[in-house]
Amino acid sequence: MELLSKLGIDWKLLLAQVVNFGILLGVLTAFVYRPLLDLLDARRERIAKAMEDAGRIEGQKKEMEQIRIKELQKIDQEAGAFLERAKEQAEKIKADILQVASKEAEGLLAKGKQQLEGERARVMGEVQMILTKVILEMTEKILEREFSPDDEKRLMHSLAKDLPSLLR
Repeated sequence: MELLSKLGIDWKLLLAQVVNFGILLGVLTAFVYRPLLDLLDARRERIAKAMEDAGRIEGQKKEMEQIRIKELQKIDQEAGAFLERAKEQAEKIKADILQVASKEAEGLLAKGKQQLEGERARVMGEVQMILTKVILEMTEKILEREFSPDDEKRLMHSLAKDLPSLLR
């Protein structure tokens, strides 16, 4: 102790300082260091749990992506089948429309032929009438005095009868 006094250190004060330091160390350990360690442990656990959750979520994400890909493939297949059915229906409708159009064209063609035949017969009849009149008028002028009215009627009747067969 004498050595401490020679160095100018009061051993009572040093002892009080050591005791104070021990008390302060004990108080800080109890009230600051332990709660701080507990807080760090809790945070470490939360981080570990978050990492676990992130890994699980990543796995779920991959799983969902696979499900999404499968669903998209299924939708693509369904869309392809739907388009194929639509194409078949369109082809059937096209065939039906072409068939109906063909029938209508045939009907119009037949109707046109009938109208043409009717028009031809009408024109031929008109030509025959005009020709008969012209022939009769010319014949009358030429032979007006040589034929009797009965001869004239008979000749007209014969011409009207024979003229269509001569014109064909």
